Amino acid sequence: MTTQRSIETRVGIFVLVCLAVGAGLIWKFGKLSTGAGGRYPLYVSFENVSGLIPDANVMYGGVSVGKVREIRLDNTGKFRAVVTLGIHDGVTIRRDAKFVINQSGLLGDRYVDIIPGTASAEALKPGETLAGATSVDLTEAIRNVVDVLHQAAGTIERVNIMLQRIDGAIKRVDEMMLSTQNLNHVSSAVAQVDMTASNAAGLTADLRNLVNESRGTVTNTLAALSVASENVRGTTRRVDDFVRDTQVDVKKVTKDLTESTQRLNGILTRLEKGEGTAGKLLTDTALHDELLQVLRNLEQYGLFYKTWLGPKAHPAGTNTTTETPRRPSTLEPSPGGLAPVPARPAAKPTEGRQ
Repeated sequence: MTTQRSIETRVGIFVLVCLAVGAGLIWKFGKLSTGAGGRYPLYVSFENVSGLIPDANVMYGGVSVGKVREIRLDNTGKFRAVVTLGIHDGVTIRRDAKFVINQSGLLGDRYVDIIPGTASAEALKPGETLAGATSVDLTEAIRNVVDVLHQAAGTIERVNIMLQRIDGAIKRVDEMMLSTQNLNHVSSAVAQVDMTASNAAGLTADLRNLVNESRGTVTNTLAALSVASENVRGTTRRVDDFVRDTQVDVKKVTKDLTESTQRLNGILTRLEKGEGTAGKLLTDTALHDELLQVLRNLEQYGLFYKTWLGPKAHPAGTNTTTETPRRPSTLEPSPGGLAPVPARPAAKPTEGRQ
């Protein structure tokens, strides 16, 4: 009986100790501590608070300075989540501080991390509403990595299929290129190349002998070309000297030709205006007709002639013998009153040659 009561007592003590240890653990890790002093509220809005729960820690520079009191949705304007923070009295948060939701390790709890700003910035007042920064969600990042890995797997599979196709193409090319017929052709081509190389070597030797034999002739030819070059150079110098010496005469001849051209243009201008005998012959129609008549008379009758009417008719019963025509006289006027005038010599030009 005593032994049984002793065992029960020990079991009871053990249970009490276990309860005390459990309560301590719950108190420590269950975030049930009330903390010292009061808290003032700050409101922070986030686009995404995935994983954050009420009573989560608020860390300021790595130090716990409060708890998350409440999480609610703000439907006014752009959809956001508003997190109410309870900050311990005596903790001053500067206005340039950043509010970010972080996670303790890969599988740890999420908390609000306040990144300190400058000490000279203005302190936040209780009840102010702030905008939180976008945090990196490890779960979303892992999901993105998984998606990228799936895409990479698809790409690797396509590359593998492409490599298999390339391998098959290489095998077909090997079968086509390395067949017995192609190998025989390659052997024939190699033999022809070998023969061509031998012929080229013999041709090179012949060319070398030809060059050695014709070296003297080439030397003489080069010497002759050098002499001819000197002769051409001397001829060029003489031509330069001749051109230099006759440059003045060429300029004088050019000037005389210019003056002659100007005088000829003046004469042609006077002829066009009808000045002088030649000009009148070119422009006066009457003088042209008279000269044409004189030329016709000269062609028909000679240099001097008289216009006459020929033998006259006699009355009946008279002597019908004809009278021998006599030579026209220059002193008798023509019946028409016009006597042929010998051609006059052309007038001498009044201007002498300059």
